[in-house]
Amino acid sequence: MAEISQKPFPNDDLNRLDRLRLTLRPALLYVVSFAQFFDIVNGASVSVAILPIAQDLHFTVPQVLWILNAYTISFAGLLLVSGRLGDLFGHRRMFMFGLFWFALWALVVSFSTSPIMFILARALQGMGAAATVPTAMALIATTYPAGPERTKAFSIFGAFGGLGAIVGILLAGGLIASIGWVWIFRISAIAALILLALSFVVIPVTPRKAEKPKIDYLGAITATSGVTGIVYYIITGVEYGWGNAKTIPVFVVALALIALFIFIESRVLAPLMPLRIWKLKSFTTSVVLAFVSMAKFQGIIYYVNMTFQEVYEWSPIKTALGFLVHALLAVVVFAVLGRLLPRLPLKPLILTGFLLRSVTALMFSFVDEHTSYWALPFPAFIIHIFGVGLSLLPIQITA
Repeated sequence: MAEISQKPFPNDDLNRLDRLRLTLRPALLYVVSFAQFFDIVNGASVSVAILPIAQDLHFTVPQVLWILNAYTISFAGLLLVSGRLGDLFGHRRMFMFGLFWFALWALVVSFSTSPIMFILARALQGMGAAATVPTAMALIATTYPAGPERTKAFSIFGAFGGLGAIVGILLAGGLIASIGWVWIFRISAIAALILLALSFVVIPVTPRKAEKPKIDYLGAITATSGVTGIVYYIITGVEYGWGNAKTIPVFVVALALIALFIFIESRVLAPLMPLRIWKLKSFTTSVVLAFVSMAKFQGIIYYVNMTFQEVYEWSPIKTALGFLVHALLAVVVFAVLGRLLPRLPLKPLILTGFLLRSVTALMFSFVDEHTSYWALPFPAFIIHIFGVGLSLLPIQITA
């Protein structure tokens, strides 16, 4: 009887913890948004730090591409599988695992002593990022009801992502000029561990599913291999040529795996990606637009970064300062849009956003070594951030 009377105490403690999580529920949005923010900050920072990393670790010319590619391939290849595992085993659990894994391998990357160690650790770090991003979005979708509240939440989440790309460049410039590129990864690790501790407190625990999760193993293998193969083909095509005998076979096999994945998904009882979602016109259109939008965004950031460093011959810190107006304006634009979007029609905004981004690309195409920063890059940045806000945020909300 004494043993029975002592059992309620752990439950009481658990209830108090649950009540604390309920009180801190508004902080959930900012925890998951900061997780995406630091994922993107990390990636953007490395794009600026390529040359210092290559010099310090003695990368050969063919190996230099893998400073970025190792992370990109593992991240892209595992996104779909990670999202589905979150559905099956709990988004909170998968999100927290991703943060831990990201922090662990970010720390290992910072202590790399050779190109091989750096590339392997960077690929493993990408797996952690792949686990956090889709589960972060799922946590928002399941926490906030459909309507203005969810729209505002996704606006904030999207704003953190867009801001991360710019802050990453600013951070890299400052760190490279002061304490070194290794702190790009150490700061990422520290931030991820802080977010992990906060996640334990602010993300509610959901009950386990009664039925045993059914995992689509064949779908997971074919999807991951297919997407990885396509990303690998695109990346290595830059070096060898996209019609080269070293790259074409990879692309053909990747397409065959994607086709096999689609066939499997149409047959299995618990598919990794139910094909019925693609029958929703708004979802399909949003995914295509999101693909184009992110490609344009990353392309502009990379192109401008190279323009500042290679055409203007700016140092990393001066390059970072060149992006400052973009970063500061992003905070204002995204904050305002987060409040306005729930009350505005989204289609006209998306169209306007893409038109503004096209103007930005056209302006940067005229930049050369004789062009003043204030004449084209500065106003182009202002137009660009409005274009990103008016297109990317409504696209995410629509999807």
